[in-house]
Amino acid sequence: MNDDPQLLHAGLAIIAALLYVGTSARQLICLDRQGGAQREPSVIYLAVGSVAFHAILAWLELTKGGVDLGFYKVASFIFLAISVLSILALLVRPLHMMIIATFPLAALSVLLNVFAPSTGRPMVGLESGLIIHISLSLTAFGILTIAVTQAAVVSAQARKLRQHEIGGFIRLLPPLDLMETMLYELLTVGTVVLSVAIATGMVFVDDFFAQHLVHKAVLTVIGWCIFSVTLFVHWRSGWRVGTAVSLAFTGYSCLLLGFFGSKLVLELLL
Repeated sequence: MNDDPQLLHAGLAIIAALLYVGTSARQLICLDRQGGAQREPSVIYLAVGSVAFHAILAWLELTKGGVDLGFYKVASFIFLAISVLSILALLVRPLHMMIIATFPLAALSVLLNVFAPSTGRPMVGLESGLIIHISLSLTAFGILTIAVTQAAVVSAQARKLRQHEIGGFIRLLPPLDLMETMLYELLTVGTVVLSVAIATGMVFVDDFFAQHLVHKAVLTVIGWCIFSVTLFVHWRSGWRVGTAVSLAFTGYSCLLLGFFGSKLVLELLL
């Protein structure tokens, strides 16, 4: 009987991973056939199915006794958030490349979550305020991950257009002006959510030193400052997209080190 939950989790993870990869492949095929970014219902259905199985798995893990914030668990939660946000964004904006780029990584994260050795310990008795802070932090990181992925695509698109190369994946993308607009929209939403996450952390986290959170807080604030300056200058006087992309990667690198740096060293390397 003890193996039944493990078999259930493994089955859900495999189904979610297959659906994630299938969604990404279907999106790529549809874009190639249509020669441009058009919303395909079959992609939405597959995406919702993959997220549903991933969400069921996450819910079962959260309700079995405590919140496990180990390396692979956190990665799985973040990619679940990224996948949900990618679907929502796709409903209002032609962010088709997000599905192609992030869903295979979501498939990997859900498989590692179940089949890789656990690196953390479940935490029980978390206050509701702290749960809200954690949820907001993961959501902000997910949105900014999508934003940085968009930044990478915009950078590649701009470089190809300067070289007068309009074949390959470039022909599948929306116009560069729209791609840049979507990049700043994602950065704005992500920075706003990150601001709220930082504010809730200041309210609900009792002792940063006792919980070894100083480096995470410092790196997060540095990343927030970089994103905020990027958006402020863009709104005030405009900024070359190349500079904005570079700053977006710098700010995201700070968040990445804050979220996963210590976990990588303490839980995996040591």
